[in-house]
Amino acid sequence: MVFQRVAGDPRATTMCFLPWRMPYKLALASRFVPPSFLACYEMPRAIVSSEPELCVRAVEIVVDDAMRVFELRRLAPADLLVVGLSIGNAVATRFANRIGARLCSIASADRGDLTLWESPASAAIKGLAEAKGYRLADFTSALAGLHTVENLDRLAAGSRFVIGTRDELIPEARRNGLVAAVHRHRHDAEVVYLEKSHFGTMSEALRHGFGEPETYLSPSRLLRVCQT
Repeated sequence: MVFQRVAGDPRATTMCFLPWRMPYKLALASRFVPPSFLACYEMPRAIVSSEPELCVRAVEIVVDDAMRVFELRRLAPADLLVVGLSIGNAVATRFANRIGARLCSIASADRGDLTLWESPASAAIKGLAEAKGYRLADFTSALAGLHTVENLDRLAAGSRFVIGTRDELIPEARRNGLVAAVHRHRHDAEVVYLEKSHFGTMSEALRHGFGEPETYLSPSRLLRVCQT
């Protein structure tokens, strides 16, 4: 359940949530971190766990801490950009939806239970869960209400979802499920496709300024990015 919050510029208006098992220093070296941020979070290991209830607790403990940082800073939700990277979106999406902030979701999926069960990144965790007697239904029941597609309704207009078409860790069905939900429930959101792998999508998205509120790109610029 241990997580790390890295404090950044107290005047910044971006909060960032990193991928599973990625330390801040590695994320910084990999250029997965926005150049300016209020807080950047390393996820607890248990956010992907063989125990369903630990997955839930891991998400909520970071969401609660992010809420404290947000309230202490006294920002208006409209002023905040929440950036989620890979599994960091489990926290980023729930947090952004709770306060009504704008979300930049990079390399995410529609549902945590199905992603854990289907992604090669979590195959060992799935195997351990099955050895303990857990089944997919146990994770479905425990994670109800935490899935990305269940936390879209209060996101601020202009939220963005960046999808890697060559993402080898997020199954295609999970990417398509997320895009379908966004189109159904968030007509004011943008969906951006990059022809990149899982980590390539994160790197490219940050390189093009998707995680920077002051350089959010115009639709015409987004079209050029998608075609490169």
